[in-house]
Amino acid sequence: MATSGELEILYRFRRGWEPGDIKKAGGRTNKNFIVSGQEMVFVRIPRDNDIVNRHIEGMNILALSKNYKVSHIIPSYQTYVLGGRNILDPDSPEFDLPDGAMITSYIEGRELDGDVLRDKGVQDALIESLHAFHTSGVRFVNEYDVFRDEVGYYRSKAEKHDLKQLFMKEEAEQAKTAERRAMARLHAGGEIPTHNDLIVENLILGNDGKVRIIDFEYAGRNIRSGLPYDIGILLGGNMANDKPVTFDTFEGILDSAGRVYREPLDREQVFYGALTNMVVMFWWGTVHYFGADSPDEKADFRKYVLDRARGIETLDAYLRRGNLLSER
Repeated sequence: MATSGELEILYRFRRGWEPGDIKKAGGRTNKNFIVSGQEMVFVRIPRDNDIVNRHIEGMNILALSKNYKVSHIIPSYQTYVLGGRNILDPDSPEFDLPDGAMITSYIEGRELDGDVLRDKGVQDALIESLHAFHTSGVRFVNEYDVFRDEVGYYRSKAEKHDLKQLFMKEEAEQAKTAERRAMARLHAGGEIPTHNDLIVENLILGNDGKVRIIDFEYAGRNIRSGLPYDIGILLGGNMANDKPVTFDTFEGILDSAGRVYREPLDREQVFYGALTNMVVMFWWGTVHYFGADSPDEKADFRKYVLDRARGIETLDAYLRRGNLLSER
């Protein structure tokens, strides 16, 4: 149930919404709602401790909205507030809402998880949607390098705090060592539109069997092993979940990718992409731990960070076996 304060903010979108039509929809760093009524929509309100560049996100959503090749794999964007205006409709009235407040169509279906992704048909549907996105030619406004734009950015913010409150020095050094190793192997050059946050919460299995991609907060024109990095997130971003994507499941996803993309994926780069994304989440979670408002939030982010520290160790050990190129 939305609080009175949340309802007051939601009414700034549309005054005619009824409290009984509004349901909370989770969200670790945003406040998300599903609103029924004449039509069912998804509503997002960014939190005050926002660390996402909403201007870039807004311009990228404009680019997505104009690209017909992705229209069948993303939600329909109705409202995106930037500077008090809905940038998707220049003639709309002003909105007293924060930058990044957004309304999209609601996708009937369910979030993916590691159990669902064991199904070969779901793996194929996921890769078909990712291939459509990666080959769409959508022109994001920002150039993206994961080490510059996420790892380095979050690490520098995290290191302003007393990290001993959260983890031992050895865990921080482990993350930095993994960063250096991955940077040496993820090659710079070229560019491709990538999502850069392919966690299962951002992938919806529709009732029609197709996979939709949502939440383009971190999207960009990736200039460093873009395709291997994005595919690698399907492992690195999801192996520490309650229903994790396992190595066996990921091998099935890679099989599908090899067929659909019709090009061999550099397995070493894919797995270093997975490791890099785990490092991103380690530092991202650390920043949010120190910015959390409540003990429950702090406990949630503490577990999140320590789970990713263990994930870094697991992936690093897997890579050090040195047999990726000979597998499968």
